[in-house]
Amino acid sequence: MVNERGIAHTKELAKILKVTETTIRRDCEELENQGQLIRVHGGAKSIKHKTILSAQDEKKMKERTEHYKEKEAVAKKAASFVKEGDCIFLDGGTSIVPMIKYLKGKKIKVVTHSLLVANTFEDGESELFIIGGKYIPEYSMSVGPITLSGVEKFNFDYTFISCAGVDLERGLIYTAEMDTMAVKEKAMKLSVKKFLLMDSSKLYVKGFYSFIESKDFDAIICNEDPVIRHEELPDNFILENFE
Repeated sequence: MVNERGIAHTKELAKILKVTETTIRRDCEELENQGQLIRVHGGAKSIKHKTILSAQDEKKMKERTEHYKEKEAVAKKAASFVKEGDCIFLDGGTSIVPMIKYLKGKKIKVVTHSLLVANTFEDGESELFIIGGKYIPEYSMSVGPITLSGVEKFNFDYTFISCAGVDLERGLIYTAEMDTMAVKEKAMKLSVKKFLLMDSSKLYVKGFYSFIESKDFDAIICNEDPVIRHEELPDNFILENFE
């Protein structure tokens, strides 16, 4: 189950296998000693996934097609918070891009440093402002001093951020590198409300750099997932169903 799903929850395993949670934890400890899985808070994850995610481990943005339905559901929910007249910042990342479809028709101002977002943008009532700077092809976005200088000229009603991973036990949000992290931090400081968009595959994944605590977001939007159904989630978590 761990290898098939990536992550399995202790309570769910105990129920399915009709044993106690103590037995599951003991067995997970033994399987970890054998090098067959990695124990995490509330369950276990596949050994196939690296414990620490770095920039070298991430696929190029344009090549990321996994968990599309989950990202669509999360993006649709996030877009529902945006009202007429708002100015918003859209971070890079494939969790953010689907928002463009659901923002169409709203008279808003959109600021981004992501070429993926810019290329997805459609003519309509919205205005798009693209921040330049040092372009990173792997992430399809701009970073560096020029980008930061451009971002700080704006003020935002909402900032929508993506991430490499989330550690529920420590309450930390991770990136795989530091260049994009600086842009996220700058935009968040200039925003009235801050939202994190993620699909459930990001849970229990640690990145190279922890850039903020989960409690500092006004809302963390994630898809509904059996693995986290029994997890004690922070109050700012919003779980969204998808088909």
